[in-house]
Amino acid sequence: MAIKMSDEEFTVFQKLIYDETGISLADGKKDLLISRLTRRFIDLNVDSFSQYYEVVKSDQKEFMELVDRVSTHMTEFFREQPHFDFFEGRFIKEMEKVSLKTGRRKITAWSVACSTGEEPYSIAMSILENLAVPVNWEIKILASDISNGVLEQAKNGLYTDDRMKDIPKYLWNKYFLKGTGDNAGNYKVKDFLRNLLIFRRFNLLDTRWPIRGGFDAIFCRNVLIYFDKEMQADVVKKLCHYLRDGGYLFLGHSETFVGGATGYQPVIPSVYKKPAA
Repeated sequence: MAIKMSDEEFTVFQKLIYDETGISLADGKKDLLISRLTRRFIDLNVDSFSQYYEVVKSDQKEFMELVDRVSTHMTEFFREQPHFDFFEGRFIKEMEKVSLKTGRRKITAWSVACSTGEEPYSIAMSILENLAVPVNWEIKILASDISNGVLEQAKNGLYTDDRMKDIPKYLWNKYFLKGTGDNAGNYKVKDFLRNLLIFRRFNLLDTRWPIRGGFDAIFCRNVLIYFDKEMQADVVKKLCHYLRDGGYLFLGHSETFVGGATGYQPVIPSVYKKPAA
């Protein structure tokens, strides 16, 4: 099925996607959009972008299908290892030191664009593996994404063995169930690990964020690259508001801290600490 898209039609879709999600689709992405929607056109029996535009404007579920196709859900367990080295070392030590002073034994983290779940599950495993006595702590991790499709995959917590390659082998049996029969070659997150996560569909472009703040760590990695500078600054400013004093903001290695919040210092590349009150 050969689909043609005029420059004018592409501009209309660029505006729709930006207005609803903040994702800035570059001018050179027209062919990519065509290729990612070809299968969808066949499924819906539509034959033009103008016809498809009317569908996504009137059907929120189909709009989310469009968002899924323009978003890149690339993720891995323990991606950007220096971040997790810092998190498992200095961050955990600081949390334990605070607990000795204040009696607070609680860690809250937010995986802002959790995709299929590798990042929030990595955060959870890091906490459990590095706290001295994790059973004495309350651990809550918010896992959010704009895509219902990837959120469902994250909730299911089912991964093929090739996606498990970045997890140390000694953790496989501890945190995952090995599939048998029809599920051979798959691994499923154990309930006690999944229960540390709260899953929520969330759009960073929403004017009001229906989320309680006070996170000790926020992971917003490889998300800002999809936004223009103005949107990046707005998102970072809001994220900083939701951090506890002394909390850490983790960005992607190709992203920079923008947003006008003062006092933030990089502790390692792309990790920033919120100043204490």
